[in-house]
Amino acid sequence: MEYFLGIDLGTQSVKVVCYDEEGNFVALASREYSILTPTPGYAEQHPETWWEKTREAIQEVLATLPEPTIRALSFSGQMHGTVMLDESLVPLYPAIIWADQRSHQEAREIREKVGEYLKLAGSDVATGFMAATLLWVRRNLPDVYRRVRFVLLPKDFLKVKLGLPPTTDVADASSTLLFNIRLRNWSEEILAALGLDRAIFPPVHESTQVIGQVARNVREELGMKGPCLVVAGAGDQHCAALGNGVTDEGELLVTIGTGGQVFTPITQPLVDAKLRIHTFCHAVPGFWHLLGATLCAGLSLSWFKKSILDSGTHVFDFRNLDQEAQKVDAGCNGLLFFPYLIGERTPYMDPHARGAFVNLHLTHQRGHFVRAIMEGVGFGLRNAVEVFRELGVDFQRTVFSGGGARSNLWRRIVASILDMPLFTTQVREEAATGACILAMVGSGRFGSVDEATRVLVQYTHPTLPDPAWVEVYHRLYQKFQKGYTALRELSPGT
Repeated sequence: MEYFLGIDLGTQSVKVVCYDEEGNFVALASREYSILTPTPGYAEQHPETWWEKTREAIQEVLATLPEPTIRALSFSGQMHGTVMLDESLVPLYPAIIWADQRSHQEAREIREKVGEYLKLAGSDVATGFMAATLLWVRRNLPDVYRRVRFVLLPKDFLKVKLGLPPTTDVADASSTLLFNIRLRNWSEEILAALGLDRAIFPPVHESTQVIGQVARNVREELGMKGPCLVVAGAGDQHCAALGNGVTDEGELLVTIGTGGQVFTPITQPLVDAKLRIHTFCHAVPGFWHLLGATLCAGLSLSWFKKSILDSGTHVFDFRNLDQEAQKVDAGCNGLLFFPYLIGERTPYMDPHARGAFVNLHLTHQRGHFVRAIMEGVGFGLRNAVEVFRELGVDFQRTVFSGGGARSNLWRRIVASILDMPLFTTQVREEAATGACILAMVGSGRFGSVDEATRVLVQYTHPTLPDPAWVEVYHRLYQKFQKGYTALRELSPGT
């Protein structure tokens, strides 16, 4: 029996899943790590920590197998971040990840210098994107920048640790803002306009392409046998789409994890003229996708629990908080939450946006705050869906995933805010499973992504919108849209 591994390098943990050649789930292991914030607005992680935790998780999975024969493995990873390597492929600086806000000045500079080329990239620039991060490093850390031999996206560093030369894939690379999404390669125009050396960017492959094998010495270290083919992989949103069976036009994936995302595949590189959303290459060859994001989704609720509610003597349980929120009526007696705790992406692209609770009253209790957070995140997701609709995208099926999808209340809230049924899968760890699907397709176990998802992905009964809630949320959403403009006048940077 041969096995396949899917490795998901997330923002707060790495997860490794294993499937057998029949498409059966076999094992899962995970390891956590922290986001480092040495200065307000910074978000960093150590690449070597990623590898240490990934190695541990792989070895734990292999230990469960009767024979650790691995046919192929592939990767999912947090998008946009920047890993800088020297000539010896050693990190020069901590990885600057997607949540980093330090490069807002550089983001403005990029708009001024390459505004005419942004439609080639399919997106407006945002802080935390590789393009803005590299300009910040060049300006503020010139000694580091001079020594850069390769810049990689986070998951691609793990391939180097497996003994492969630096490479990347079209899906993840298109999230850097340095990519031509139509040519599915680095943009010579954007690199030249920003004065970036093409030689520091690695070769690009389609996500289903075999790019090599795990080096012999690494296989021995891990206790791994078999062909151990390495397939290029993709960003976590692309892989989560595959792990949820979202591979074709008319399918929508809504995710509430640390951040919140709305994702739909398209067969042509349709770009929003106002650049409110992203158009990137999909992990499925010949496809692109639209992506909208609210930066602080599940993170809003965990912030509220850990920073406001928890104390040294009492730590709240998310399940109990969910139960308290269930007792609150839709609309929370007027309480509105704006989830802009670290700025906002869709549709504002505004690192200076700030969060708020609005319409506070003495009658509001803990459950009101929890439910208001859930509703505010839902409204943030609807912002992206409305842009999709404005561009003429129609949805036949909507899938809800991530940690938020495990809450029945949050499912009902989002279904009612979007006014559409939400399906959930029976898949464990959708992004890691999506990486496993890429490994299976790339190594020839399945002939296509669609064939693989039909075997690996099954759905539960949908969560339906509540008609009474739909009416309430339609009214509140109009107020939510006005709130950004009003709050922006009070936020820093104005």
